[in-house]
Amino acid sequence: MKRSVLRALLSGAYGLAWLAARPVLCRHKRLQEGFPQRLVPDGWPGSALGMETGDGSASSHTRSDIWLQAASGGEAYLVWELLAHLAVLCEKQGTPEPLRVLATTWTRQGLDILQDMSGKLHEKHPWLSVRSAFFPLDAPKLMEKALDQVRPRVVGLLETELWPGLMLACEKRHVPMLILNGRMTDKSLRGYLKLEAAIPGFWESIAPKHVCAISKADAGRFARIFGGDRVEAVPNIKFDRATATAIPAVSDPLLKLLPPELHARQTVLLASVREQEEPALLSVIQTLHAHDAPTIVVAPRHMHRVKPWQALLSGAKLPAVMRSKQEGTIPAGSIVIWDTFGELGQLYQLADAVFVGGSLAPLGGQNFLEPLALGRIPCCGPHLDNFAWALEPSGEAERDSLETLGLLQTGENAKAVAALLQQQLTLPTPHDAVRERFQHWLAPRLGGSARCAQRLLDEMR
Repeated sequence: MKRSVLRALLSGAYGLAWLAARPVLCRHKRLQEGFPQRLVPDGWPGSALGMETGDGSASSHTRSDIWLQAASGGEAYLVWELLAHLAVLCEKQGTPEPLRVLATTWTRQGLDILQDMSGKLHEKHPWLSVRSAFFPLDAPKLMEKALDQVRPRVVGLLETELWPGLMLACEKRHVPMLILNGRMTDKSLRGYLKLEAAIPGFWESIAPKHVCAISKADAGRFARIFGGDRVEAVPNIKFDRATATAIPAVSDPLLKLLPPELHARQTVLLASVREQEEPALLSVIQTLHAHDAPTIVVAPRHMHRVKPWQALLSGAKLPAVMRSKQEGTIPAGSIVIWDTFGELGQLYQLADAVFVGGSLAPLGGQNFLEPLALGRIPCCGPHLDNFAWALEPSGEAERDSLETLGLLQTGENAKAVAALLQQQLTLPTPHDAVRERFQHWLAPRLGGSARCAQRLLDEMR
């Protein structure tokens, strides 16, 4: 059977699978909000859906020059960094023409970040308008309709996402697609290669115009399915985000909750914790609470885990308070469940010891560079596969790893993590010294945002 026929059959079956899944997806915790948007109604993503342009005014048009897709909150911050660098590049080249960007995401967390981003970017760069919306279901026909309404000059996918429906639609509508800050695990590659074995040449037939991968290893994996001529390794955009400077303490809105005069009691932050590591972290909390009784802040990676954390702590007879219900100073020694998204950077600055989650269970880890940029040495579990790009050498300028430089601590289990956090409380490292060492380590790794932004601009010429 011809490859084109097989691809058409696969496209049809894939679309039917999305159609059959709609009754389940519309009740999914992370997808039910804005579900009608995800079906690409007429006018999507315009003002009929309550979407706003960067200047805050409703717009009847649906056209955007660039369409960027970010899975959730973490990727949404990368879109922000990418567009900030794109704006700088445009302004360096002269007076920029008006540029319209559509930024989509799967989750409410991602949408909140994108909406915050749009106003701030437009305020600084009035010629740049960004609108945000929920990402459509990946059925090929829906994606064709979305492309017809948005009519982007280029589409960019951030990080790990390969959406066959959108890729098929882009190929059919002759819209160039880029994968930016791309990463791919060995497990994902095995899955893609199974499809390739069934339909030889499938991935290459809908391949993106270019892939900017975050490491040589990731570039090699992308090359196996798309071909090496369209893939390159660039620095991770997250390195650029790690250049963030500390927020002045006087303007920190959380100071009223965790005031500095109470820091003698010390604060431990368990950041971006994931469901699978909750039992292990309960053990960490019990150890810390029994020995030093610091204030312990639990910040789940996903907000739907707030209630399970309440139940877990209550079952262990550890009373906890919710951040959203606190108006005055949080008593020293409290356990606080942080049920407000978007404050993690400020929490890092108020913490005396930091654990970064996704690492005590085989989940690949969460971003441990952010606390380093704010002068806090992160403690992690052993599972950091998703951040191998941050642990590998960077040419002649890099002779030491983060761990040998004392900028990263890892514990094999909950007991070891608890001991490392206790050590951070007992023997703190000056925050300015941590920041300085980290910036020196970071310097040769910067520039990924500008290179990805330039790729977008090149495709629009």
